[in-house]
Amino acid sequence: MKFISEEKNDIEGYHDSLLSLKKILEPKTFNFMLNESFHDSVINKITIVNNYGENKYNTGKDSIVSVSAHLKHWNEQEYELVWENVRVYLLDFDISRNKIAESNQILFDRGLDEWSHDELLLLEDNHLRHEIFLFSQTTIIIECSKFYINQVD
Repeated sequence: MKFISEEKNDIEGYHDSLLSLKKILEPKTFNFMLNESFHDSVINKITIVNNYGENKYNTGKDSIVSVSAHLKHWNEQEYELVWENVRVYLLDFDISRNKIAESNQILFDRGLDEWSHDELLLLEDNHLRHEIFLFSQTTIIIECSKFYINQVD
């Protein structure tokens, strides 16, 4: 994380970085990322789609992989997050890291646990890098060319 971690909390720097995404993100996604947060939200489902098929030979430089996540916001609203043209996807989950500090008891009933914080950054090649940190010490990293947020009715 470039701006936010246990060691640093550069909210103003991250806000300025988000402003550089205005022309890249759809307006509703940009406004959500700038003014809202998924902090304390719960991811219910993550899906990886590999759009491979014999009739779909991709000769371009776009990836055929996409990732989506469905989550419940802290205010009970449900959202779908979608990353397209994914070229890096990493989910580092280990349930044994999600422990009560005092007793070291593993919180099996919390699963991935709640969303702590995230950063959406613009890379030098105009791709996006989304780093998400969950309270279970799980890290999700996705590099893609398109990211958007849909409110689920």
